[in-house]
Amino acid sequence: MRVVTWNVNSLNARGALVERYLDAERPDVLCIQELKLDTDAVPRELFEARGYEVAIFGQPQWNGVMIASLRGLADVERGLPAADEGQSRLIAATVDGVRIVNLYCPQGGAADSPKFPYKLRFYDALIEYVRGLDLAQPTLVVGDLNVAPAAADVWDPAALVDVPSFHPLEHERWGALIEAGLVDVVEPRLPDDPKERFTFWDYRGMAFRFNQGMRIDHILASAAAAERVVAAAPQRTWRKKQGDQTPSDHAPVFVDLDAPHTP
Repeated sequence: MRVVTWNVNSLNARGALVERYLDAERPDVLCIQELKLDTDAVPRELFEARGYEVAIFGQPQWNGVMIASLRGLADVERGLPAADEGQSRLIAATVDGVRIVNLYCPQGGAADSPKFPYKLRFYDALIEYVRGLDLAQPTLVVGDLNVAPAAADVWDPAALVDVPSFHPLEHERWGALIEAGLVDVVEPRLPDDPKERFTFWDYRGMAFRFNQGMRIDHILASAAAAERVVAAAPQRTWRKKQGDQTPSDHAPVFVDLDAPHTP
């Protein structure tokens, strides 16, 4: 089963690109962030015409998350009420026995802005949420988590000291999230080439051309899911322009799970 996470930076702007991706890649599950559309405005037919069932948690102009699945969706959950402050940032569902939590975590703005404490509060609540999950069940926590965990995950660590997405207070919370029972299943499979490591490149300053990127889109797994992982990587080619389709500033990231292990 292939599960993909992708911040599309507006489904309205990137609808044709998503169609092209679905036709070319045909993932079993696609988790999207930054819909920037109200739930009722999401073009469900784009997915349903291709056999996908969808669960959507939209928000006009900002945020918004959804899951599209070729294998059905069960036990859909929307929101992180303890900390999302009315913003559409979490949607979860079960697909073939795998619990999938799709997240768009706050970016945080500047370290001295009100957005940064909000990000930290969101992460504190997310850590408690993960601690409350049944991680004996195969579980994936995916999405634009807006944290680059290590120096290798940013293009210039010195230039980004104390900058949100690479801030020590975020790294503390990332450590707590991992300690709650999750494994980063992408990082050990990344090649040495830094071009293939990053998942986000700003539109400004020709960042993609010069590979001035960050690894902030992640796939974390419970032990029960991690043991089934056979491949995982960013799909950098989808950050490039596709014909007349302008890309998102994020690349998709995929994970492949094999069938459940049986005694």
